[in-house]
Amino acid sequence: MCEVETVNKIAKCLKVPSGKIQLNDEQVVTRILNNKSVSGFATILSNFVKESQSDIAKNSCSSREIEVQVYQWIEYAVLYVAPGSKDRHCSLQMLRDFNKLFLSKSYLVGYSLTLADLAVFYAIYDLMKSLSPIDREHYLNLSRWFDHLQQIPEIRQGAELLNFTTIYLHGWATGTHL
Repeated sequence: MCEVETVNKIAKCLKVPSGKIQLNDEQVVTRILNNKSVSGFATILSNFVKESQSDIAKNSCSSREIEVQVYQWIEYAVLYVAPGSKDRHCSLQMLRDFNKLFLSKSYLVGYSLTLADLAVFYAIYDLMKSLSPIDREHYLNLSRWFDHLQQIPEIRQGAELLNFTTIYLHGWATGTHL
């Protein structure tokens, strides 16, 4: 996960100014806005939530319990999901775990879209993109969640719309019959 790119996407999604997003000397993502500097992925996203009037921001801090869970998922996305997406064995286990989680949930925290969903969505986007439609069928619950989020233009932001159709042979067998 390129944290600079992800921070910019989340800022756009939450309709807040991103300011200048860059990696500092210690390679920590940093936001500079109005001559004020804030460092750390989760800290920057927390500031976005405070600045935003979007429903996603409001959902992300609707109670102290939800706020803490959102923060934990953001940290999980940075520490485990993004690095794990680069290792084939780890990524497959992670996909299985997310698939199991989404068996009984529609969102990571509570009953509404939150910043946690955005952080994980952007962290696994390239991994989901690398899967074939047949591979995605192994993770139907995760695919349902991912497809739901990618259908929201503010989240997808012009990125490629991934195919989650389960009729994968349709494109291969398009012959005509006489």
